[in-house]
Amino acid sequence: MTSTTDGIHTTTNPNGTGWVNQGNGVVLTKHKTKAKAITNGRLLARRHGAEYTIHRLDGSVIQTRSYAASPI
Repeated sequence: MTSTTDGIHTTTNPNGTGWVNQGNGVVLTKHKTKAKAITNGRLLARRHGAEYTIHRLDGSVIQTRSYAASPI
């Protein structure tokens, strides 16, 4: 299982074109479109109970959401 202590981040691909989902700086998935990357990134965050962050082209944050289990 991949460690996601830093959460899941959807960013531009640092090594080429398109968009990637990263966990702890490791590329988990690659996508041609941002929409597909976001859909897959949300799924990954839900599965791992992690925080999910979506970035713009310039690297700034658009949205952050936590999918961690509720302590209740």
